[in-house]
Amino acid sequence: MSDSDAWTRSLGDELLAIGWQQGTLFSAPSACFLLNKLSGPEQTAQIIQHSRSIKSNEKYILITQDCDIKAKTSDEPYVEALLCKPERKAFVDNIKGNSTRWFVIDYDTGLVAHAKYHTQFEKQVLTKLTPEQWQNGPNRLDEFVRWLARRYDRPAIPDALVEAFQKPLEARIADLEKENPDIFAAFNRVVGDLRINIPPSEDQPFDLHMILLIRSEGLSEEEDNAIDFFKKVVRDCLDSNIVHLDPEVRILTEELISMKEFYATRPIYLGDYTYRGEEIEGARPPERN
Repeated sequence: MSDSDAWTRSLGDELLAIGWQQGTLFSAPSACFLLNKLSGPEQTAQIIQHSRSIKSNEKYILITQDCDIKAKTSDEPYVEALLCKPERKAFVDNIKGNSTRWFVIDYDTGLVAHAKYHTQFEKQVLTKLTPEQWQNGPNRLDEFVRWLARRYDRPAIPDALVEAFQKPLEARIADLEKENPDIFAAFNRVVGDLRINIPPSEDQPFDLHMILLIRSEGLSEEEDNAIDFFKKVVRDCLDSNIVHLDPEVRILTEELISMKEFYATRPIYLGDYTYRGEEIEGARPPERN
């Protein structure tokens, strides 16, 4: 065993020992994003690089798995992080728990992780930074880890089903949420996933079964009413000649859903429906100073 191998193996252990793990927040004001893009629309455009510095009120959150943090740097020399930035309350209220693109890290400060902005750090850099421990409990950390995973395993929905089911529902909810914000706030608070079966073909009509996966039993009257309201909205906005929706919408918790039901259905992420909000100020490197 060479001295180099011994050092690279011990670095991961050192990082874990001082608090670096998946979900660790940290500040790195001198870090920046690097974006590769084309120099212009013309055929002869070249790949060029743009960088963008991190603002003082922004943080990173580590998304590399613990086993890869621990791994030898010869195998895993870098760790990966997402940008987190404070957002307005209206935005946080609309996305919390129901978005595949944003995750609310801290409701009190409005700190939100942005899935589309990734950057890498050499592992040795972490020894010069200070890890901030997760403050919102192990359950919320588990939710964050699952949120990371579903960025990559969410299934594609057949185009015909998008047109027949997703778009009508999205349009209707966008209108109704303006009129009934409290109802949708209660719905978002309690419902984690809207799950449907994926039909075997794009031939109409589609026979759909729906499951609402809720966070806990013992719903309040307001939450029960919000779910009933949502079920009615779904039925009213669908063309029954194209979509045959099973009249029984199953309401289940994670503890009660069977493996058979879980694998037979796919999530339709509610963030795609319920976020109307204001236009997002992106972190596109060439556009932000």
